[in-house]
Amino acid sequence: MAQTNVSFEMNEKLRDQMAEICDELGMEMEDAFKLFAKKMVNEQEIPFEVTVNDIPNDDADSTVVRIVKISAIIAAVAAVASLIVHLLRKIR
Repeated sequence: MAQTNVSFEMNEKLRDQMAEICDELGMEMEDAFKLFAKKMVNEQEIPFEVTVNDIPNDDADSTVVRIVKISAIIAAVAAVASLIVHLLRKIR
């Protein structure tokens, strides 16, 4: 399969902390990002909960904040819809 490079900027402290954790887990940061990408594709969503608190202040931008808030609302609506379907099935 053809390979491609992905490049992006990251807060240095965050990078160092991630590198330390990856080292403890016996993996390279590249492997962690590949694992994240594969999991995201398999699940067709971000494979963990994301909140506004997860966005570093120096990286926060109004578009990202809006996306996170909208994602949280969508997740809440989906959970309520799932509960309603579950309850309707119990009633029948």
